[in-house]
Amino acid sequence: MILNSFKKDEYYDEIIENINLNEQQISSIEFDNCTFKSCSFNKSTFAYCEFTQCIFENCDLSLLNIKASVFNDIQFIDTKAIGINWTSSSEPFDINFKNTDISMSSFYNLDLRHAKIINCKAHDIDFGKTNLEKADFKESDLKGCIFGDTNLKNTDLSKAINYMIDPTQNNLKGTKVSLPQATSFLSYFELKLI
Repeated sequence: MILNSFKKDEYYDEIIENINLNEQQISSIEFDNCTFKSCSFNKSTFAYCEFTQCIFENCDLSLLNIKASVFNDIQFIDTKAIGINWTSSSEPFDINFKNTDISMSSFYNLDLRHAKIINCKAHDIDFGKTNLEKADFKESDLKGCIFGDTNLKNTDLSKAINYMIDPTQNNLKGTKVSLPQATSFLSYFELKLI
């Protein structure tokens, strides 16, 4: 389906591709089990929308503005989702990213238990007070991310790179890490590594 705009209030089991709705407001639309391919929503607004079991593949959602929209069981694959404030989303909130640039975004105080952030560029993200229990950051670059009062219990950081996490300010019980990246924790204890 090729669209210039959304004309219905509900879309079910549809493939939506090659649309360009940059700087547009998309309001009060329900998308269920839809796949978005090569779509651009750069600087657009999703207001009071509901996305359930949807996939965004090879899309551009950079600087997306979210107003009380639901993202439930959503996958972002090979997509640009830079500079998004996800904290304006509504519950339920369940998203996963693969091969996606999610840099300069905020997940502050959100529940991302079991989230998969795989092979992503994830620079300068605010994960403060975020529940990342059992999240998987395999092959992701976490340069400049903020972790403060963050629940990283049983999180898999074993193949993530460039993270700096203060072990005295975050819950790291059972967190999987690997060398040499795990030595970054030592910098918070003013130790001299010989």
